[in-house]
Amino acid sequence: MGTVPIRSLSVPSTSFTPRRHLALMLALAVLLVSPALPSGAVAQVEVSSVAIVTPASRTNQGWDQQGVDNLVAVGAETGVAVEVAENAGYDDITPILLDLASDGSQLIVCHASGYQTVCPDFAVMEEVPVVVIENPGAVLAGRVSDIETQAQEAAYLAGVMAGNETRTGTVAIVVTGQPPTWNYMAVGFAEGLKASRPDVHLIYTSVGEGTYDDAPGAKQVTDTVLAANADIVFGMGDGAAFGMVQSIREFNQSRPVEQRARFIDVIGDKSQGDARDLLLTSVLFDYTAAYTQFIADLKSGTFGSVYTMNVANNGVRLLAPPIPVRPETTAAVEAARIAIVDGSVLVSAIGDANGMQARLDVLFPRT
Repeated sequence: MGTVPIRSLSVPSTSFTPRRHLALMLALAVLLVSPALPSGAVAQVEVSSVAIVTPASRTNQGWDQQGVDNLVAVGAETGVAVEVAENAGYDDITPILLDLASDGSQLIVCHASGYQTVCPDFAVMEEVPVVVIENPGAVLAGRVSDIETQAQEAAYLAGVMAGNETRTGTVAIVVTGQPPTWNYMAVGFAEGLKASRPDVHLIYTSVGEGTYDDAPGAKQVTDTVLAANADIVFGMGDGAAFGMVQSIREFNQSRPVEQRARFIDVIGDKSQGDARDLLLTSVLFDYTAAYTQFIADLKSGTFGSVYTMNVANNGVRLLAPPIPVRPETTAAVEAARIAIVDGSVLVSAIGDANGMQARLDVLFPRT
């Protein structure tokens, strides 16, 4: 395809601009002269422009960048223009959604579980289709589609890798909150770890609730788990992950290779950056198939469904290790992947914080 426009927004306007007034008047005019659809029918759409809203920077090598990069790739493949509204935070994003709609976006990806409510409400009120994260109950024909992520499956594979690679027998999970996605992955990782090395010691600790971009706090917490003998850290932190990486890098500076700690990331790929020499793997999220499906659904008049990303459809998978791992580790991970796909291994899907902690306590009783 040729070059597709990509536009980024910074601080949105919240005023009722003349441009928006004109757009709304034109939309009303079209509505008045358009023939009514049969009850329950969904109009087909010729899609030329879509948008994505992210809470933080599109260059954070994590959640936000993965969503943006995947949508941009789909736009380039399908010839659809992509508008990016980054650093939207978690306050009311309705003004941003209105600006995107008035700019002509025909589909808006609300790329945060924190947008679960505001985006479906907007879609119904403004009749602009949206994609939400982890809210299947909001799905509505022609208006709302949802992405579910079976992240626990790929996290299980990461746990198998950690169990096979740890030298000290102590592994840590460091999180920046307890949203459902983090909880799914914590449980999956712990189950894979237990299956591959039952005698391992697991440390679970949190930087704090909603500290996704707190790199200094994440560094401090990671320092403590490294001091407690952890040599593999499974970190869930978006921007805070850079603090985890810094902690491990400083820890490794004065140690021989066989005593160095390693990092397992989530969602994005840091293998081309400063983390390359200590990155064991990452639980990658790939939204390209989901976005492609939703655009096709909008075109065909079938929009309004749940797309589940899992190991079987490659929506979640492990990053190929940027640093050497033992052949036995590679074989164990592949065997576990096949077992998940054929159903012989079932990974627990636990999204609530209490359930997650209870499962960890069963797998690794606290002493």
